[in-house]
Amino acid sequence: MLDGLFRPRAVAVIGASANPYSIGHIVVRNLVDYGFKGPIFPINPKGGHIRSIKAYRSISEVPDEVDLVNISIKADYIPAVMEECGKKGVKFAIVHSAGFKEVGEEGLAREKKMVEIAHHYGMRVYGPNCQGIQNSDPEISVYANFTFVPMKPGSISIIAQGGGMGELLKLHLHKVGLGHRLYCSYGNECDLTMPEILEYYGQDEGTRVIMMQTESFKDPRAFLEVAAGITPHKPILAIKAGRTREGSIAVSSHTGSLVDQAALAEAMYRKAGVVQFTDSDEMIKAAIAMSTQDLPAGRRIGLITNTGGPGIQAVDEAVSRGLTLATWSEAGRQRLEESLYAEASCGNPVDVVATAGPDHYFAAVDTLLKEKDTDMVMVFFVTAPFVDLDGIATRIREAAGASDKPVVVVVETTDKWAGLIDKLRDSGLPVYEFPEDGVRALADMARCRDLRQRPREEPPALEVRREEVEKILAAGAGGYLPQDKAYAVLEAYGIPTPPLAVLDSADDVDAAVTKVGLPCVLKVDAADVVHKSDEGGVALGLDSAQAVREALATMQDRFDGRDARFILQQQAPAGRELIVGAVEAPGLGSLVMFGLGGIFVEVLRDVAFTVAPLSRPEAGEVLRSIRGLPLLEGVRGEAGVDLAAVEDLLLRFSRLVADFPSIVEMDLNPVFAYPPGRPPLAVDVRLKVR
Repeated sequence: MLDGLFRPRAVAVIGASANPYSIGHIVVRNLVDYGFKGPIFPINPKGGHIRSIKAYRSISEVPDEVDLVNISIKADYIPAVMEECGKKGVKFAIVHSAGFKEVGEEGLAREKKMVEIAHHYGMRVYGPNCQGIQNSDPEISVYANFTFVPMKPGSISIIAQGGGMGELLKLHLHKVGLGHRLYCSYGNECDLTMPEILEYYGQDEGTRVIMMQTESFKDPRAFLEVAAGITPHKPILAIKAGRTREGSIAVSSHTGSLVDQAALAEAMYRKAGVVQFTDSDEMIKAAIAMSTQDLPAGRRIGLITNTGGPGIQAVDEAVSRGLTLATWSEAGRQRLEESLYAEASCGNPVDVVATAGPDHYFAAVDTLLKEKDTDMVMVFFVTAPFVDLDGIATRIREAAGASDKPVVVVVETTDKWAGLIDKLRDSGLPVYEFPEDGVRALADMARCRDLRQRPREEPPALEVRREEVEKILAAGAGGYLPQDKAYAVLEAYGIPTPPLAVLDSADDVDAAVTKVGLPCVLKVDAADVVHKSDEGGVALGLDSAQAVREALATMQDRFDGRDARFILQQQAPAGRELIVGAVEAPGLGSLVMFGLGGIFVEVLRDVAFTVAPLSRPEAGEVLRSIRGLPLLEGVRGEAGVDLAAVEDLLLRFSRLVADFPSIVEMDLNPVFAYPPGRPPLAVDVRLKVR
């Protein structure tokens, strides 16, 4: 448990100083100003008093037990201070100081020594090179942090790797009058880990929503397991910093070239049910809505406005975000017509017109919320001096409070009527400035609900020949497997492939043609040839043994001296080209990639990632997450592909790479997918073994 960190009974500040610009002084000031309920012990070698509190020369002089220390002294002195803290029985140490692994080998050694000392005494280290923590629970009210955003109770907890991003998230909650529950920016993560903190947040009854920002994952597997345990009952909203991979090492598979830190995060978030964002402003606004409103039961939205243009903007945003415009029952439409001005529009959006008063707004909101086909409502109103604005706010609040469906409000006004916004927010209604923001918040709530409601199953048991693959991979001795061996691996796991034969010389042609059949394809098999077609390493439509001999002679000349072999395959009928790939993700296992294949993977990059192994619902989810899904379902009279058969291939592929962590990279590109009743075929494979 982390109560000693987030619910300490007493806090000491080592490095406290009378200098108002020092970190130690600011930590003491924050603890005092925000009413920490326990004793505060400033530590300074000179003693004296700091902010009228007696300062002690060392932690060992403190007369009481201390759960938590904040340390902001020169890094060289910290090992000795850790020894004192350990002997004192301190439970947690927040190390604000820098000068550890972020500065190189010497700093890394210092960091390891610090942790070693702490663990000797059963103490945990938070940081170093970090801000600290906060807990706004009025019974604790601990601001053990050197930052500036005011702390007030709230229900959104924040965990940030980067301190600047953490402050940004806090600040924008503060600007709309909301507080936060728990806060941490954890720095180097030398001992106490992000997943441990996340688990604590998940168990905290006062936390309704978790916002997190990450730059890297020290223990991806632990994060995945912890997050997956929280999301069924508490939303986690996440943003990943650094979505590109600059200066990456050269990779030789399509999958490897498409994987970056963003793909890793996307795969874990998808698996765990975390709601992912790329825009911090949108994440904050979604968190505000989720902290005050229940999630919607579906994706059908009702819109209310008192002016046309913003209503149109809301409609466009709703449709682009995958929401559906709700329709009203006959009784609902009749009530709207009877309750609103004759000039009002009773479609969706409901335009109550600019002169609408409190009762008109109440009738519109109340009617839409009572419609069984409405899952959520957004209300837009421009304040006008010729209506009772305070009454409108009151009646919107009354109507929304009588329903458990989510309601957000967009108010266009000036500072003159800012009190209206405060009144709505005080009643628990999220208020935004733009119609697009209101719609996005509701769409993100629907996303969260979809993630929470999706079926959760274990990966299915599959009939495979695992021992056969073990022998093949063990004999691979590292590097890329020969094509015939790679295809044998696929066959052992039930992944369909065309008949194949190896050609060592022209003498093998007749037997090979008899085995694979006509027409056939000749391919080069060389570890350094990634794009076979670009290098003249593929000959299609060979309809006789003589044609095979001629193509073989040409390729032998072209790839002379390149350690190349040659493969003859039955030419598969053209189908929809897909790519299925995998790449090793240290600390996590294997990432599985799915998308449109062939040249499309390089041009469109329409791919999705997830973590192996897959359950059947997960296979269907990743399949349906690509933008090119309509091509697979069938468009303009073209038949769609057998999606269930593609799901089965994904299940088998993901089981294969999960069973054999020695598979570093693997591409099936292309996979030809066919109409229902015909299984897909993996017509090209590259498989790299550690």
